[in-house]
Amino acid sequence: MVSTQGIAQSPQSAQPAFKTAASGARIDVSDVSHRFSLHGAALPVLDDVSFSVAPGEFVALLGPSGCGKSTLLRLVAGLDVPALGTVSSNGVAIRGPDPSRVVVFQDPTLYPWRTVRANVGLGPEAQRRRRRFPWSGVRPVEPRPEGERSAEQRIDAALRLVGLTDFEAAYPHQLSGGMAQRVALARALVNDPELLVLDEPFGKLDSLTRLRMQGELVKLWLDARFSVLLVTHDVEEALFLANRVIVFSERPARVTAEVRNDAPYPRHRDDPKLVELRREVLALLGLVA
Repeated sequence: MVSTQGIAQSPQSAQPAFKTAASGARIDVSDVSHRFSLHGAALPVLDDVSFSVAPGEFVALLGPSGCGKSTLLRLVAGLDVPALGTVSSNGVAIRGPDPSRVVVFQDPTLYPWRTVRANVGLGPEAQRRRRRFPWSGVRPVEPRPEGERSAEQRIDAALRLVGLTDFEAAYPHQLSGGMAQRVALARALVNDPELLVLDEPFGKLDSLTRLRMQGELVKLWLDARFSVLLVTHDVEEALFLANRVIVFSERPARVTAEVRNDAPYPRHRDDPKLVELRREVLALLGLVA
């Protein structure tokens, strides 16, 4: 495996879009191999993959289409269990989904009968229900007004972040594909995650909205320092956002290189350091810059 590093700099602080988790999760992927059954035969997808995400680190995964990156995200999210090896969060093996690990997939998967605001508010709503109906069986307790205001403020802030305040009463069928994906991102951010798992979340956005959302995501992450694991096919996006880019081989995926990106934030897309790193990453992927 190849490891490279840019020039070390300290990230600059940014103003938060809204308050999120105080610290991120540590993720350890150790000797993970995985396979699927296809027509009665084993189809290897991941081959002895190992890497870690430090608390508060932003890591991007790059590799050929279909090599197994999204499968790896599912393992980290707890939506599947690896055939071999372990995936852990803060030293505890991941065996299923957890509210501290929030996933945004390529498709928004919104509830069609709920408005934009109601879809974004699913997380706070679930938290209120758990508080009102605890497992102990005691009679329901009315939520505190402060908590209610806090939840509404978080929803308001998430809607502002993705530029959908004017569409909070709309239903999914009234939205474009890009707008629906922005709702899915807001629904993830409102939950105050320790780990944000992103599977090409901006892939369906128009180019200008995509650039703006990348900048907003960086600002939010710089303040809150939750951990982020991003799958993208966009080399420029990976280098603009991430501290570290992990490059994968063709399926079954193996880690072939790790590129450290210590360029300071806020980053500029025409920064010579990023331009040079882009050439380097494209070469690692077997592409001509």
